[in-house]
Amino acid sequence: MFRKIAMGLILVFLATSLSFAGGWDKQKGLDKVTLTGTLVCIGCSLKKLDGANAQCDLYAHHARGFQAGDGTLWSIGENEKGHDIVRGHTILEKKNATITGWMYPLAHYIEIDTIKVDGATPEQIAKTAWEEDQLLAKRLASRKVGEAPILAHSHDEEK
Repeated sequence: MFRKIAMGLILVFLATSLSFAGGWDKQKGLDKVTLTGTLVCIGCSLKKLDGANAQCDLYAHHARGFQAGDGTLWSIGENEKGHDIVRGHTILEKKNATITGWMYPLAHYIEIDTIKVDGATPEQIAKTAWEEDQLLAKRLASRKVGEAPILAHSHDEEK
């Protein structure tokens, strides 16, 4: 009897888990959603909203995230389509955007299929992200073991 109940619970758990895991869905394209909102620094947003000990200047490098119209914060997947959005923070700070992609609600993660950013072209975003990558690579290469990375800028004055 116990064995049947345990197996039943395991099956229910697996079915529920798979229903929220768009990455495991063989028909992932059918699960696409479109959201409008604002590109923000997730760390700074959490610091302002809830007092999180975010140290974006040192560790996250103000990586872009997405704040949906309902206020929900989403991390953006770092892949071919998401990397430039995550890294191009100097051109994307507080820009409105429309993202079509796949949501992973348990992780508050969105994978971009397409994105339109108000006031920034894909070429501008790519160039800015490349420049940020170069700056980051240079700064990380000069870092000593046990030291926090030092970036050339801070967003503390915005707060």
